[in-house]
Amino acid sequence: MRVDAARIIYKRKQLSQVLAGIFEYPLTVVEAPMGYGKTTAVKEALKDGEANVLWQTLTDSSDSGFWRGFCRLLKQIDESCAAGLAELGVPTDSVFMDAALELIGNVEFMERTVIVFDDYHLLMSKDVEQFIEGLIKTASPNLHIIIASRAAFGENTTELSLKGFCQIIGKTSFEFTRDEIVDYYKLCGIRLKPEEAAELCDYTEGWVSALYLSLLNFAREGRVERQASLTELIEKTVYRQYPEEVKEFLLSICVFESFTLAQAKVVWQQGNAEAMVRYLMANNAFIKFDRYNKTYHVHNIFTSYLREQLERQGPECRQAVLRAAGNWYAAGGDYIDAMEFFYQAGDFDQLMLAFELDNGSTNIGHKEKMIQYFTDCPEETRGKHPTACLIYARKLFVLQERQRYAEVCQKAGVYIGKIDDEKTRNHLLGELELIKSFAKYNDLSAMVEHQAKAYALIDGPSKLFGHKNFFTFGSPSVLYMFYRQSGMAEQTVNCLTEFMPRYGLITSGHGAGAEYVLQAEWHFHRGDFENAGIVIHKAIQPARSTRQIAILLCILFLQIRLAFIDGDLPSVWKLLRQMRTEVEAYGQYQVVHTVEMSEGFIYALLRQEQKIPAWIAAGNLQESRLYVLNYAFFNIVYGKVLLNSGQYLKTLGLTGQFLGVADLFPNLIGRIYSHIYEAAAYHRLKRHQEAQAALRQAMAIAAPDQFILPFVENGEEIAPILDELEKEEAYVCFVASIKETYVVFAPKLAAMQAAEQSGEAIASLTPREREVAELVADGLSNQAIARKLIVEETTVKKTLQNIYAKLGISSRTMLARLIIEQK
Repeated sequence: MRVDAARIIYKRKQLSQVLAGIFEYPLTVVEAPMGYGKTTAVKEALKDGEANVLWQTLTDSSDSGFWRGFCRLLKQIDESCAAGLAELGVPTDSVFMDAALELIGNVEFMERTVIVFDDYHLLMSKDVEQFIEGLIKTASPNLHIIIASRAAFGENTTELSLKGFCQIIGKTSFEFTRDEIVDYYKLCGIRLKPEEAAELCDYTEGWVSALYLSLLNFAREGRVERQASLTELIEKTVYRQYPEEVKEFLLSICVFESFTLAQAKVVWQQGNAEAMVRYLMANNAFIKFDRYNKTYHVHNIFTSYLREQLERQGPECRQAVLRAAGNWYAAGGDYIDAMEFFYQAGDFDQLMLAFELDNGSTNIGHKEKMIQYFTDCPEETRGKHPTACLIYARKLFVLQERQRYAEVCQKAGVYIGKIDDEKTRNHLLGELELIKSFAKYNDLSAMVEHQAKAYALIDGPSKLFGHKNFFTFGSPSVLYMFYRQSGMAEQTVNCLTEFMPRYGLITSGHGAGAEYVLQAEWHFHRGDFENAGIVIHKAIQPARSTRQIAILLCILFLQIRLAFIDGDLPSVWKLLRQMRTEVEAYGQYQVVHTVEMSEGFIYALLRQEQKIPAWIAAGNLQESRLYVLNYAFFNIVYGKVLLNSGQYLKTLGLTGQFLGVADLFPNLIGRIYSHIYEAAAYHRLKRHQEAQAALRQAMAIAAPDQFILPFVENGEEIAPILDELEKEEAYVCFVASIKETYVVFAPKLAAMQAAEQSGEAIASLTPREREVAELVADGLSNQAIARKLIVEETTVKKTLQNIYAKLGISSRTMLARLIIEQK
């Protein structure tokens, strides 16, 4: 008897009723062991749902792999959002989480959309779980998520279910009853006797995969047979029945969880891939076509069996299949997946080539993988790829692997020295000098020495530096980066000004405008606000023309501080919002921490603690993705928060830690502020001698360069101490300069602080603005708010801009906090 079971789908009434609720919840979690038909059931439920379905089958435990796949899905709806999410990477901290959710919140889901994460049990990432939980609470009502998994999703599924965010469909919903087994077999042309149905029910426990394979076996043997394992059933009823060529084809594509016809043609170069696929679709229920993504999916049960068979073919066969898969991904520019396949194939030569083509763009989520690739790569192969080693060294420095960085630089020098072609050798030696210059951070003169050597050696521009390599490492200030020696600020400014033109030539404008920012900040810290305002405008054109977002943020931060000194709050708010606008426009969300530290700095000066980003206010430095180079700036903001909130003992307790961080490079701006906060805390505790001693330490650093600004900004805290120190001959002129500027600034600061009480600002909102603000606080997207209020989404966006302007904020996360706290 011929059974065409591969084409038959038995629709179970009970399961269909449960799955019909998919569109009633933001999240549906489908939990059942392997082979219970989760994937098939979900696809059938969505077939006639009149929804745009985006399907992602997970393949491993890599959260970065999940994120890349998720971004590819969203690209079909909103390319800008997808690019921004890809730039962010997996949101491992609250800053990136808020940014990711806000990006998706701005997507217009014009039609009902379902995103399916199949085989989610392979991942089990806390960061991804938190992201999905945040997404279902804030996304458009048109967006629904389905998670198909062998294990429970997250720790909060029950709570989410009780709150109406999700439904859970468990294993029992997928188990066939004895009557359903009889009906299924009858549909496939087999009439079971009562005792046969009972034995099948007992043997399979309602497991649909076992039922399907037993059905194929029953059709051949005419009786129910209990096999020792599912593998034996697959071997006997499926694999053994195929022609040898089909078996070889299956082994060539089994390394993919899903594949396109184009993929099949590349990895199976016999010219008949299309015929192979047609044959399998007609004769195998374990391979399904995803009409949404135009891909073929092989069921996990069958994939596991095929991979076992591939292993038995020997290492050469397996490596050839994996290499072909790597070549497919490399040809499409998907170098991260290509590297993993080449690694599994043991083809380190191709892995190094893929790494070079990718130019080391892998983010922090790939750190361990990247280190593994190079650690396991044979020495001889690494020697053939010095460019890959240089890119690797640069990434190690950024990822704070200083010891490995130094070792790789040394090895790279050896490899490059063996290159026969002088032109190539010199160019790579120049690249190495550029990379080695960062080991001297922040000793500008030593960095310039290396970069001068690079300039002499490099033939043409560097191939390793681009606009995504942030010159400032995310710092909102260039002066903060390079001010390391008291009394040498002007020499530092001159050094960078002299060398930047040559550095820009060999790096295609990397850091363009930084020298003007440094000059302007030097003027600013000396109280020469007019010249600071003039010079900072010189930085804008070079920074924009070379897409140096990090420098643009430094420019905006200084302009904000200049507006602040003038007491011009409207300009402060406008410029703060522009910082976020620039990040969005350039799509470089890796610097969102820079924006939030800048916001935190200004809000702390205004004593608006409720607006300070939560991660800064809580001192969660270690949970952020900040580079260690910016830890001291974080402490400048956090220290002010502690001082404002009256935590004087904690301020003093952390002073040693703050100074230790500031001494890492060293960073004198961080040290100055730490001593000022220390002095203010001692003064509040009426320990006046210690307060004076702390402020003397700050002035001993700042006075030789006439850097009065940190003292002016904190004048209301340290004014009495300044009065005492003004009597000392060593500081009389310096203190006089501070007080002269502070006297002008103090009334402006008081006016700004009085004008920005959040309760009064919220009260100034119109009824419609208040309504929109409260809906944002409830987690609704712009699209959802528009539907609820029966207005256009553009109206909601314009209303939000008005709200931001009135409240002096720049994000919906901050707006939600203000509304919730006010309630």
